[in-house]
Amino acid sequence: MDKNRVSVDQLALLYLLIVMGGKFLTLPSLLAGDVGHDSWLAVTFGFVWDGICLCFLLWAIKLNNASRLDISSILDKSLSKPVSKLLLAIFFVIFVLRTNILLSSCYKMFSVTFDVSTNWIVYVLPVAALAFFATVKGFNAVARTGQLLFALILIAVVALFISPLREAEFGALLPVGEAGWGKILLTSYTRSFWFSDYIFIYFVLDGIKIKKRVFAPMLISFGVGALLSILLNAVFVSLFGYLAPQFDMAMSKIGVFSAASTTNGRWDWLTLSIWLVSVFIKVVIFIFCAYKCIEKFVGKRFVKFNWIAASVVLLTLSLPMFVSTDALLDTVVKWGVIPFTLVQYVLPLLMPLLTKVAQRKTEVSGE
Repeated sequence: MDKNRVSVDQLALLYLLIVMGGKFLTLPSLLAGDVGHDSWLAVTFGFVWDGICLCFLLWAIKLNNASRLDISSILDKSLSKPVSKLLLAIFFVIFVLRTNILLSSCYKMFSVTFDVSTNWIVYVLPVAALAFFATVKGFNAVARTGQLLFALILIAVVALFISPLREAEFGALLPVGEAGWGKILLTSYTRSFWFSDYIFIYFVLDGIKIKKRVFAPMLISFGVGALLSILLNAVFVSLFGYLAPQFDMAMSKIGVFSAASTTNGRWDWLTLSIWLVSVFIKVVIFIFCAYKCIEKFVGKRFVKFNWIAASVVLLTLSLPMFVSTDALLDTVVKWGVIPFTLVQYVLPLLMPLLTKVAQRKTEVSGE
Protein backbone atom coordinates (compact mmCIF):
# COMPACT_ATOMS: atom_id res chain seq x y z
CA MET A 1 0.00 0.00 0.00
CA ASP A 2 1.29 3.40 -0.96
CA LYS A 3 2.26 5.21 2.24
CA ASN A 4 1.39 8.55 0.66
CA ARG A 5 -2.26 7.66 -0.03
CA VAL A 6 -4.93 9.47 1.99
CA SER A 7 -8.70 9.36 1.99
CA VAL A 8 -10.84 12.36 1.10
CA ASP A 9 -12.10 12.56 4.71
CA GLN A 10 -8.53 12.68 6.03
CA LEU A 11 -7.68 15.34 3.48
CA ALA A 12 -10.71 17.41 4.51
CA LEU A 13 -9.78 17.34 8.21
CA LEU A 14 -6.18 18.23 7.38
CA TYR A 15 -7.33 21.08 5.15
CA LEU A 16 -9.41 22.59 7.95
CA LEU A 17 -6.47 22.34 10.34
CA ILE A 18 -4.10 24.22 8.05
CA VAL A 19 -6.70 26.92 7.36
CA MET A 20 -6.98 27.47 11.12
CA GLY A 21 -3.21 27.20 11.47
CA GLY A 22 -2.28 29.96 9.07
CA LYS A 23 -4.64 32.91 9.28
CA PHE A 24 -4.79 33.52 13.03
CA LEU A 25 -1.30 34.97 13.42
CA THR A 26 -0.10 38.13 11.61
CA LEU A 27 -2.73 38.41 8.86
CA PRO A 28 -5.48 40.09 10.96
CA SER A 29 -3.21 42.96 12.02
CA LEU A 30 -1.89 43.42 8.46
CA LEU A 31 -5.41 43.62 7.08
CA ALA A 32 -6.48 45.98 9.87
CA GLY A 33 -3.60 48.25 8.84
CA ASP A 34 -4.71 48.09 5.21
CA VAL A 35 -8.49 48.54 5.45
CA GLY A 36 -9.25 49.10 9.16
CA HIS A 37 -12.42 47.53 10.52
CA ASP A 38 -13.30 46.21 7.05
CA SER A 39 -10.55 43.60 7.31
CA TRP A 40 -13.16 40.85 7.72
CA LEU A 41 -14.49 41.76 4.27
CA ALA A 42 -11.03 41.36 2.73
CA VAL A 43 -10.85 37.90 4.32
CA THR A 44 -14.33 37.09 2.99
CA PHE A 45 -13.39 37.99 -0.57
CA GLY A 46 -10.17 36.00 -0.22
CA PHE A 47 -12.20 32.93 0.66
CA VAL A 48 -14.61 33.54 -2.23
CA TRP A 49 -11.71 33.19 -4.70
CA ASP A 50 -10.42 30.20 -2.74
CA GLY A 51 -13.82 28.50 -2.86
CA ILE A 52 -14.11 28.86 -6.63
CA CYS A 53 -10.59 27.52 -7.22
CA LEU A 54 -11.07 24.68 -4.74
CA CYS A 55 -14.14 23.48 -6.65
CA PHE A 56 -12.15 23.28 -9.90
CA LEU A 57 -9.31 21.46 -8.12
CA LEU A 58 -11.75 18.95 -6.64
CA TRP A 59 -13.14 18.41 -10.12
CA ALA A 60 -9.61 17.61 -11.30
CA ILE A 61 -9.17 15.18 -8.40
CA LYS A 62 -12.27 13.25 -9.51
CA LEU A 63 -11.05 13.16 -13.10
CA ASN A 64 -7.63 11.95 -11.97
CA ASN A 65 -8.97 9.13 -9.83
CA ALA A 66 -8.53 6.42 -12.47
CA SER A 67 -5.18 7.47 -13.95
CA ARG A 68 -3.60 8.71 -10.68
CA LEU A 69 -1.17 11.05 -12.41
CA ASP A 70 0.98 13.24 -10.20
CA ILE A 71 1.22 17.01 -10.66
CA SER A 72 4.53 16.78 -12.50
CA SER A 73 3.16 14.31 -15.06
CA ILE A 74 0.03 16.40 -15.63
CA LEU A 75 2.02 19.59 -16.18
CA ASP A 76 4.69 17.90 -18.32
CA LYS A 77 2.15 16.31 -20.66
CA SER A 78 -0.23 19.25 -20.91
CA LEU A 79 1.98 22.36 -20.73
CA SER A 80 5.49 21.05 -21.60
CA LYS A 81 8.41 20.31 -19.30
CA PRO A 82 9.90 23.87 -19.28
CA VAL A 83 6.58 25.35 -18.13
CA SER A 84 6.19 22.54 -15.62
CA LYS A 85 9.59 23.27 -14.08
CA LEU A 86 8.79 26.99 -13.94
CA LEU A 87 5.57 26.31 -12.03
CA LEU A 88 7.35 23.90 -9.69
CA ALA A 89 9.94 26.59 -8.97
CA ILE A 90 7.15 29.05 -8.09
CA PHE A 91 5.57 26.43 -5.85
CA PHE A 92 8.89 25.91 -4.10
CA VAL A 93 9.30 29.64 -3.41
CA ILE A 94 5.76 29.89 -2.02
CA PHE A 95 6.21 26.91 0.29
CA VAL A 96 9.58 28.17 1.52
CA LEU A 97 8.30 31.70 2.16
CA ARG A 98 5.15 30.51 3.92
CA THR A 99 7.15 28.14 6.08
CA ASN A 100 9.60 30.84 7.12
CA ILE A 101 6.89 33.39 7.86
CA LEU A 102 4.91 30.88 9.92
CA LEU A 103 8.00 29.84 11.85
CA SER A 104 8.99 33.48 12.43
CA SER A 105 5.51 34.30 13.71
CA CYS A 106 5.54 31.35 16.11
CA TYR A 107 9.05 32.28 17.22
CA LYS A 108 7.84 35.78 18.07
CA MET A 109 4.78 34.39 19.84
CA PHE A 110 6.96 32.19 22.04
CA SER A 111 9.21 35.16 22.87
CA VAL A 112 6.47 37.70 23.57
CA THR A 113 3.51 35.67 24.79
CA PHE A 114 5.24 32.82 26.60
CA ASP A 115 8.42 34.73 27.46
CA VAL A 116 10.54 31.95 25.95
CA SER A 117 13.64 32.88 23.98
CA THR A 118 15.91 30.54 22.07
CA ASN A 119 18.38 30.45 19.21
CA TRP A 120 16.80 30.25 15.73
CA ILE A 121 18.81 27.16 14.76
CA VAL A 122 17.86 25.36 17.97
CA TYR A 123 14.25 26.30 17.29
CA VAL A 124 14.17 25.27 13.61
CA LEU A 125 16.14 22.03 13.67
CA PRO A 126 13.59 19.97 15.66
CA VAL A 127 10.78 21.25 13.41
CA ALA A 128 12.78 20.35 10.29
CA ALA A 129 13.62 16.94 11.74
CA LEU A 130 9.92 16.29 12.36
CA ALA A 131 9.07 17.37 8.81
CA PHE A 132 11.74 15.15 7.25
CA PHE A 133 10.62 12.25 9.43
CA ALA A 134 7.11 12.76 8.06
CA THR A 135 8.55 12.83 4.54
CA VAL A 136 10.17 9.44 5.10
CA LYS A 137 7.02 7.97 6.66
CA GLY A 138 4.81 9.39 3.92
CA PHE A 139 1.98 11.89 3.76
CA ASN A 140 -0.43 9.35 5.20
CA ALA A 141 1.41 9.68 8.53
CA VAL A 142 0.74 13.44 8.55
CA ALA A 143 -2.91 12.87 7.66
CA ARG A 144 -3.35 10.33 10.47
CA THR A 145 -1.74 12.71 12.95
CA GLY A 146 -4.12 15.46 11.90
CA GLN A 147 -7.04 13.03 12.17
CA LEU A 148 -6.07 12.10 15.74
CA LEU A 149 -5.56 15.68 16.91
CA PHE A 150 -8.38 17.31 14.96
CA ALA A 151 -11.08 17.27 17.65
CA LEU A 152 -8.72 18.54 20.36
CA ILE A 153 -7.46 21.42 18.20
CA LEU A 154 -10.97 22.41 17.08
CA ILE A 155 -12.18 22.48 20.71
CA ALA A 156 -9.17 24.64 21.63
CA VAL A 157 -9.95 27.12 18.84
CA VAL A 158 -13.62 27.36 19.84
CA ALA A 159 -12.59 27.85 23.49
CA LEU A 160 -10.31 30.72 22.48
CA PHE A 161 -13.30 32.50 20.93
CA ILE A 162 -15.80 32.13 23.78
CA SER A 163 -14.72 34.89 26.19
CA PRO A 164 -13.69 37.43 23.53
CA LEU A 165 -17.12 37.09 21.91
CA ARG A 166 -18.72 38.44 25.12
CA GLU A 167 -16.36 41.40 25.19
CA ALA A 168 -16.38 42.27 21.48
CA GLU A 169 -18.10 45.47 20.37
CA PHE A 170 -19.33 44.49 16.92
CA GLY A 171 -20.65 47.98 16.40
CA ALA A 172 -17.02 48.90 15.72
CA LEU A 173 -17.37 47.09 12.38
CA LEU A 174 -19.77 49.75 11.11
CA PRO A 175 -20.12 51.32 8.63
CA VAL A 176 -19.52 48.34 6.38
CA GLY A 177 -17.28 49.09 3.42
CA GLU A 178 -15.98 52.38 4.80
CA ALA A 179 -12.49 51.75 3.38
CA GLY A 180 -13.96 51.56 -0.12
CA TRP A 181 -14.92 48.40 -1.98
CA GLY A 182 -12.18 48.85 -4.55
CA LYS A 183 -9.53 49.07 -1.85
CA ILE A 184 -10.99 46.09 -0.01
CA LEU A 185 -10.92 43.95 -3.17
CA LEU A 186 -7.37 45.07 -4.00
CA THR A 187 -6.22 44.29 -0.45
CA SER A 188 -7.81 40.86 -0.71
CA TYR A 189 -5.67 40.26 -3.81
CA THR A 190 -2.41 41.77 -2.54
CA ARG A 191 -2.72 39.71 0.66
CA SER A 192 -3.63 36.55 -1.27
CA PHE A 193 -0.28 35.05 -0.24
CA TRP A 194 -2.01 33.94 3.01
CA PHE A 195 -4.81 32.18 1.20
CA SER A 196 -5.13 29.23 -1.24
CA ASP A 197 -4.13 26.69 1.42
CA TYR A 198 -5.32 23.98 -0.96
CA ILE A 199 -2.06 24.20 -2.93
CA PHE A 200 -0.58 21.37 -0.87
CA ILE A 201 -3.16 19.07 -2.52
CA TYR A 202 -1.25 19.32 -5.82
CA PHE A 203 1.54 17.27 -4.27
CA VAL A 204 -0.68 14.42 -3.08
CA LEU A 205 -2.86 14.46 -6.20
CA ASP A 206 -1.89 10.93 -7.20
CA GLY A 207 -2.40 9.52 -3.70
CA ILE A 208 -5.99 10.49 -2.89
CA LYS A 209 -8.32 7.54 -2.32
CA ILE A 210 -11.83 8.28 -3.58
CA LYS A 211 -14.73 6.07 -2.54
CA LYS A 212 -17.86 8.15 -3.01
CA ARG A 213 -17.72 11.79 -1.97
CA VAL A 214 -15.15 14.39 -2.91
CA PHE A 215 -16.86 17.77 -2.90
CA ALA A 216 -18.95 17.51 0.29
CA PRO A 217 -16.21 16.79 2.88
CA MET A 218 -13.76 19.28 1.40
CA LEU A 219 -16.30 22.07 0.99
CA ILE A 220 -17.64 21.57 4.52
CA SER A 221 -14.10 21.85 5.91
CA PHE A 222 -13.49 24.88 3.73
CA GLY A 223 -16.71 26.53 4.92
CA VAL A 224 -15.94 25.96 8.61
CA GLY A 225 -12.38 27.24 8.21
CA ALA A 226 -13.57 30.30 6.32
CA LEU A 227 -16.23 31.15 8.93
CA LEU A 228 -13.76 30.81 11.81
CA SER A 229 -11.21 33.00 10.03
CA ILE A 230 -13.76 35.70 9.24
CA LEU A 231 -15.04 35.59 12.82
CA LEU A 232 -11.51 35.91 14.20
CA ASN A 233 -10.86 39.04 12.16
CA ALA A 234 -14.19 40.55 13.19
CA VAL A 235 -13.62 39.80 16.89
CA PHE A 236 -10.02 41.02 16.76
CA VAL A 237 -10.94 44.39 15.27
CA SER A 238 -13.97 44.71 17.54
CA LEU A 239 -11.78 44.22 20.61
CA PHE A 240 -8.91 46.53 19.69
CA GLY A 241 -10.40 49.01 17.21
CA TYR A 242 -7.89 51.42 15.72
CA LEU A 243 -5.12 49.77 17.78
CA ALA A 244 -5.58 46.43 15.97
CA PRO A 245 -2.71 47.05 13.49
CA GLN A 246 -0.31 47.34 16.44
CA PHE A 247 -0.91 43.77 17.63
CA ASP A 248 0.58 41.35 15.12
CA MET A 249 -0.22 38.12 16.98
CA ALA A 250 -4.00 38.08 16.77
CA MET A 251 -4.69 34.72 18.39
CA SER A 252 -2.42 35.46 21.34
CA LYS A 253 -4.18 38.80 21.95
CA ILE A 254 -7.89 38.07 21.72
CA GLY A 255 -7.81 36.14 25.01
CA VAL A 256 -6.52 39.22 26.83
CA PHE A 257 -9.52 41.42 25.96
CA SER A 258 -7.50 44.59 26.58
CA ALA A 259 -4.66 46.38 24.88
CA ALA A 260 -3.30 47.37 28.29
CA SER A 261 -2.73 43.86 29.57
CA THR A 262 -0.37 41.21 28.26
CA THR A 263 -0.28 38.65 31.09
CA ASN A 264 -3.40 39.04 33.24
CA GLY A 265 -6.35 36.80 32.52
CA ARG A 266 -4.32 34.39 30.40
CA TRP A 267 -6.49 31.36 31.10
CA ASP A 268 -6.19 30.70 27.37
CA TRP A 269 -2.51 29.72 27.39
CA LEU A 270 -3.37 26.01 27.35
CA THR A 271 -5.82 26.29 24.45
CA LEU A 272 -3.41 28.61 22.64
CA SER A 273 -0.67 26.01 22.96
CA ILE A 274 -2.96 23.30 21.62
CA TRP A 275 -3.94 25.49 18.67
CA LEU A 276 -0.24 26.05 17.86
CA VAL A 277 -0.02 22.34 17.02
CA SER A 278 -2.08 23.10 13.89
CA VAL A 279 0.49 25.72 12.86
CA PHE A 280 3.31 23.20 13.13
CA ILE A 281 1.26 20.62 11.20
CA LYS A 282 0.97 23.22 8.45
CA VAL A 283 4.73 23.87 8.59
CA VAL A 284 5.42 20.13 8.29
CA ILE A 285 3.12 19.91 5.25
CA PHE A 286 4.77 22.87 3.55
CA ILE A 287 8.27 21.48 4.16
CA PHE A 288 7.04 18.14 2.78
CA CYS A 289 5.75 19.93 -0.34
CA ALA A 290 8.98 21.93 -0.76
CA TYR A 291 10.93 18.66 -0.67
CA LYS A 292 8.55 17.16 -3.24
CA CYS A 293 9.05 20.22 -5.47
CA ILE A 294 12.76 19.43 -5.66
CA GLU A 295 12.02 15.76 -6.27
CA LYS A 296 9.67 16.53 -9.15
CA PHE A 297 11.86 19.35 -10.52
CA VAL A 298 14.79 16.97 -11.09
CA GLY A 299 12.38 14.49 -12.66
CA LYS A 300 12.92 11.46 -10.44
CA ARG A 301 11.45 9.99 -7.29
CA PHE A 302 13.96 9.31 -4.58
CA VAL A 303 13.49 5.75 -3.36
CA LYS A 304 15.17 6.62 -0.10
CA PHE A 305 15.42 9.91 1.70
CA ASN A 306 17.45 12.40 -0.35
CA TRP A 307 19.84 14.36 1.85
CA ILE A 308 20.72 16.84 -0.91
CA ALA A 309 17.08 17.87 -1.32
CA ALA A 310 16.66 18.00 2.45
CA SER A 311 19.78 20.16 2.79
CA VAL A 312 18.45 22.64 0.23
CA VAL A 313 15.17 22.94 2.13
CA LEU A 314 17.00 23.21 5.45
CA LEU A 315 19.20 26.03 4.12
CA THR A 316 16.10 28.00 3.13
CA LEU A 317 14.87 27.75 6.73
CA SER A 318 17.83 29.86 7.83
CA LEU A 319 16.47 32.81 5.81
CA PRO A 320 14.97 34.64 8.84
CA MET A 321 18.45 34.82 10.35
CA PHE A 322 19.47 37.21 7.56
CA VAL A 323 16.21 38.81 6.37
CA SER A 324 13.36 39.96 8.59
CA THR A 325 9.80 38.84 7.98
CA ASP A 326 8.78 42.44 7.25
CA ALA A 327 11.50 42.67 4.59
CA LEU A 328 10.29 39.44 2.98
CA LEU A 329 6.71 40.74 2.93
CA ASP A 330 7.76 44.09 1.44
CA THR A 331 9.98 42.59 -1.26
CA VAL A 332 9.59 38.96 -2.36
CA VAL A 333 5.95 38.54 -1.33
CA LYS A 334 4.87 41.98 -2.57
CA TRP A 335 6.54 41.73 -5.97
CA GLY A 336 5.84 38.02 -6.37
CA VAL A 337 2.07 38.37 -6.14
CA ILE A 338 1.63 38.04 -9.92
CA PRO A 339 3.67 34.83 -10.44
CA PHE A 340 2.19 33.44 -7.23
CA THR A 341 -1.26 34.06 -8.72
CA LEU A 342 -0.41 31.62 -11.52
CA VAL A 343 -0.28 28.63 -9.19
CA GLN A 344 -2.72 29.92 -6.58
CA TYR A 345 -5.62 31.00 -8.80
CA VAL A 346 -4.98 30.38 -12.50
CA LEU A 347 -3.68 26.81 -12.34
CA PRO A 348 -6.64 25.42 -10.29
CA LEU A 349 -9.10 26.75 -12.87
CA LEU A 350 -7.17 24.97 -15.63
CA MET A 351 -6.56 21.72 -13.74
CA PRO A 352 -9.62 19.80 -15.04
CA LEU A 353 -8.65 20.62 -18.63
CA LEU A 354 -4.95 19.90 -18.04
CA THR A 355 -5.80 16.60 -16.38
CA LYS A 356 -7.91 15.50 -19.35
CA VAL A 357 -5.15 16.49 -21.80
CA ALA A 358 -2.52 14.60 -19.78
CA GLN A 359 -4.75 11.52 -19.56
CA ARG A 360 -5.38 11.55 -23.30
CA LYS A 361 -1.67 11.81 -24.07
CA THR A 362 -0.91 9.03 -21.59
CA GLU A 363 -3.41 6.75 -23.30
CA VAL A 364 -2.00 7.54 -26.76
CA SER A 365 1.56 6.90 -25.68
CA GLY A 366 0.54 3.73 -23.84
CA GLU A 367 2.41 4.68 -20.65
